[in-house]
Amino acid sequence: MMKKVVLFDIDYTLFDTEKFKGTNLQTFALYKEAVDVLEKLKDTVYLGIFSEGNLDLQKTKLIKTKIHSSFTRKHIHIVVNKEERIEQVLKKYKNCLVFLVDDKLTVLCQAKKLLPSLVAIWVKRGIYAEKQLPINGFTPDAIIENLRELIPIILKDK
Repeated sequence: MMKKVVLFDIDYTLFDTEKFKGTNLQTFALYKEAVDVLEKLKDTVYLGIFSEGNLDLQKTKLIKTKIHSSFTRKHIHIVVNKEERIEQVLKKYKNCLVFLVDDKLTVLCQAKKLLPSLVAIWVKRGIYAEKQLPINGFTPDAIIENLRELIPIILKDK
């Protein structure tokens, strides 16, 4: 059985970025289901982060929301630009079943091309989800609006 690794984006996926921006970057909050979902998954799969942005700020989001301990350091990948680093990150997981959970179709599409066995899960919320156009020839493996919908997808073939 292949090891299962779930790589989460941070903004608009785990972290409520709209609330953060709306409070002048003062309120560090997760979507309400995030902690429960991480708790349910952490004992059966490896949990990781694949996110872009300022390293210190992204780490602060994980620490202030108290979810940093859900992730193993070697599975935390915070980069300046996902599209430039995605191949390097995914190479580490070529012998794993990877679930990539992201709000950007472009990232999911690129990941699926690089690692066809990857399960691309589009979280359809936040500013990017609202504005994204379909990508010709690409359909995510799953489209969710709430992280709770991940649990049966990931635990399906324990």
